[in-house]
Amino acid sequence: MCQTGLVWISYRMASDGQELTTEQYQQLITRGSDIITIVDADGTIIYQSPQSHEVKGWTAEEMVGDDILGYVHPDDRERVEEKFRDLVTESGRIERKAEFRFDHKTEGWIWLEVTGTAPESNSIDGYITASRDVTDRKERERNLELLNKIVRHDIRNKLQVILGAGQMLEAHVDKQGQESLSRLLASAREAVEITDTARDVAEVVLRTGTEPRPVELAPVLTDEVDEIRSYHEDAVVQLEGPLPDVVVRADDLLPAVFRNLLTNAIEHNDKELPQVTVSVDEHPEHIVVRVADNGPGVPEASREEIFEEGETGLGSDGTGIGLYLVATLVEDYGGTVYVEDNDPTGSVFVVELQKANGA
Repeated sequence: MCQTGLVWISYRMASDGQELTTEQYQQLITRGSDIITIVDADGTIIYQSPQSHEVKGWTAEEMVGDDILGYVHPDDRERVEEKFRDLVTESGRIERKAEFRFDHKTEGWIWLEVTGTAPESNSIDGYITASRDVTDRKERERNLELLNKIVRHDIRNKLQVILGAGQMLEAHVDKQGQESLSRLLASAREAVEITDTARDVAEVVLRTGTEPRPVELAPVLTDEVDEIRSYHEDAVVQLEGPLPDVVVRADDLLPAVFRNLLTNAIEHNDKELPQVTVSVDEHPEHIVVRVADNGPGVPEASREEIFEEGETGLGSDGTGIGLYLVATLVEDYGGTVYVEDNDPTGSVFVVELQKANGA
């Protein structure tokens, strides 16, 4: 059984197309970082790679013959069993990936990332899983989720209190105090926007295995323009319409793309009255959103590097994260983002997104 499983796992030499020998397959299985398990249709373990104890704590001999679900945390068992049943009931070579808590022999519950595969042929009388320990990553994700909660709720709520109290004071301070109060309110608004960016960063890092889905564009643009107007009353933000009724390939973080572009267009603007115009052009298979400003513009030599992580732009005191997030998300959606000159002055940030299902 073990040899059959090794032969089935198909690796080829990249250089000349030569098939690996059974002995080379054996080396891949016994020395690889992933733990290979083969189970039958009832979930009984019929093969476990020899280095199992290094990750799971249990030796191969201890696990063979056991029900694989018996090692899964009770709270995760139903979800894991459902994915396993997919392997059993569906035909052809399919894969299912799951993350769940596993009962380590000595360390308690650890997190495994497991990919299960159903072979196309009957060369193996069972189903193959490849497991790796992701406990450290899950712990980092948990800490990041906690930090994200603190930023989104605790810090943001305190900033809103500061903004509310400051706005109430505007009618009660003298001319000399107005300047200080204006700086206070401006800084509080910028801090709120930083919490938005921090939230976006956390959600980008935490999302795993997500695929773009259909998202209506017009409501997203309308909401983000309205929000940026409420934060920056000293700027003119126009949304050219009517907006086309289109659905694009994106996800729940699409608002972050336009929020960061709008914020960038205002906060990096050197004019007394920042002006931003958002427009949309529809094409057969994609749409083009342009965010145009009357600011200082972006030198041609810097138009690629501004989308890199940590680049803050000329004369900027920002985090250097906003445009990097924009580029990361748009690329994940299968789109592109770039910068053009505006006429007579300023920049145009151009976002091209694919329509969903040819809509």
